[in-house]
Amino acid sequence: MSVSGLEPSRLLAVALVGAAVVGVAVPLVLGLPNLSILGLYVAVPMIAAPLVARGVRTGTETGGWSAPVRIDWRLPSTLFHLAVGALVVVLVATDVRPYAFYAGVTVLYLLAFLLIATTPQGRASRAIALYHLAATVLLVIYSVTLNYGFFVGHTDLTAHISMTTAIVETGRTSMLLPGYEAFQLWHVYAAFASLVFGNWIAPHTAMYLLSGGVFAAGVGLTFGLARRLYPDEKYALLASLVAISFPLYLFYGMYSIPRSVASIFFLALLLALVSRPTPGVRLLTVGLVAAIVVIHPVTIPFVLAILVLVALAERVLTRAEPIVDAYVFAVSFLFMSLYWLYAAEFLVVRLVGTIYAVLFEPTESAVPEGVIASPWTEVANYVPYGFALFFLLLGVLFLLQRRRTPGTADTDGAVVADGGEDPGADTGRFHPRRTATVGIVAVALVPLVFPGPLLLFDALAGVNVDRFGHYGFMFVALAGGYGLYELVRRGGLATLLALLLILSLFSFTAVSNDFTASDNPVVERPFYTFYLADDERQSFAAIDDGYRGEVGTDRISCRYMGEIHGSTCSVIDVGAGDAMFDDYDAVLLREGELEDRPLQFSAYVDEADLPREGLEDRDRVYDSSSVALHA
Repeated sequence: MSVSGLEPSRLLAVALVGAAVVGVAVPLVLGLPNLSILGLYVAVPMIAAPLVARGVRTGTETGGWSAPVRIDWRLPSTLFHLAVGALVVVLVATDVRPYAFYAGVTVLYLLAFLLIATTPQGRASRAIALYHLAATVLLVIYSVTLNYGFFVGHTDLTAHISMTTAIVETGRTSMLLPGYEAFQLWHVYAAFASLVFGNWIAPHTAMYLLSGGVFAAGVGLTFGLARRLYPDEKYALLASLVAISFPLYLFYGMYSIPRSVASIFFLALLLALVSRPTPGVRLLTVGLVAAIVVIHPVTIPFVLAILVLVALAERVLTRAEPIVDAYVFAVSFLFMSLYWLYAAEFLVVRLVGTIYAVLFEPTESAVPEGVIASPWTEVANYVPYGFALFFLLLGVLFLLQRRRTPGTADTDGAVVADGGEDPGADTGRFHPRRTATVGIVAVALVPLVFPGPLLLFDALAGVNVDRFGHYGFMFVALAGGYGLYELVRRGGLATLLALLLILSLFSFTAVSNDFTASDNPVVERPFYTFYLADDERQSFAAIDDGYRGEVGTDRISCRYMGEIHGSTCSVIDVGAGDAMFDDYDAVLLREGELEDRPLQFSAYVDEADLPREGLEDRDRVYDSSSVALHA
């Protein structure tokens, strides 16, 4: 038994099981059962992955790709298009996406998987599979952003839509908020798209369309990146499938803000780095770094942190020419420094202030509210992350087990050709240990990319650690795709059938959880809906026209009214208890939202806890059944 081949995987397996047990047991011993419950979505895959990796070691580690069963691609493709047509009809016929819609999308994912797993390799099958993956992710994204009136996500989108609208209406960027003057490129691009299509496409619709298209293009970029790391198109396609099953990928495809687009540019940058370092590719690297900095200057520190991690892993695990070298760091630091100092100096001030606050003004950490209020609900919504972690850990364990496979070598020597590959396939700067490097980076990013531990780090550090989630999704996809690839390759028909069940649960929970489906989640969290309905927006416009005083309301309404209409508003402070409405000239309540969800004032308040008696002395001057104004 080779120590270099199997011992690392055994050590990692033991470490994973031990960490899972400790992670659940320690909070329980400390009297924090809610944290133990939250940890289950991480602990279960940490235990399951080593067991599965050991169970499928059937001695086929050295074999090439072999489909467990062959299916004519026309059958799943025809079923796919019929399912898409049925889902579009469902969207038109229903006001809110029903659970049946999520079931139908799950069918799309499974059909896309069957296309990948059961068809021969080749240019035609590759193009067909990529098309189906892109169509699937577009349907998921647009079924929210183009189906509902006004998607706001975490509410930052409201400000970005306001800025894009201002550019369309005035033809100038001077209307942008001072804090966002360094973020103009995405807004100008979206405004230009809106103007090109005329008045029949609103600026926010143009943003939704462009963002969805960019994330559909991310499917092809993920494929290209994976193909250059490990030259087997089936692995690359399965990595793309895992990417579009990751909830953060779906959500940020909907979110349509500059940092969402910057994450896809980072994906393109990684693809350039693993390609052959020709002068043209070097120039492209410069352009992509510049694009990331200009589109969203705050992204580049997170990108640099991840690149540093990749560079360190490369130098530990492989003697090959590094893909992240001094040239990449020099270009990144140069563009970041120049742009920050000359176009975004406020970021330097904010960064220094944040560092000072973390070091010298520590804040009292708090457990996220959802974990306290309903830990089982949180775990239910984290289930798709658990599946993603399962495939990620499997991929890393398989990579550590891998000895000599087609397209790889045991040492730094020549690559063994795979007869199934296109003769002229561009494998970029492929090196056998580079895929393992990516797997190790993926494991290192788990605490920063997956939401459970990440939320606690956010509370402790006082910085936006959660940003790593949408800059590190590609590492989850690359490692998880390899785990899925090896399961299909090593297993037989029984394994394929088991994977169909697992992937159906993975994809269903990915598209129906409360992070990506706040319109009608299968398990609802005690938080707000991520979009404003048309009647709510019409009510806000009517109130803005008829009332000029200050309004106290929830955070989502206040951001919309203030940034879209320029109204004077403030978020209601619930600290006064039953007298929470007394200090406001007028109170706006989204009654329609309150029927299903709590309203987010300074804290979340349910309908049952709302002090209605505080409104008895006021007149209800506006009531549209969905929105009411008390003055």
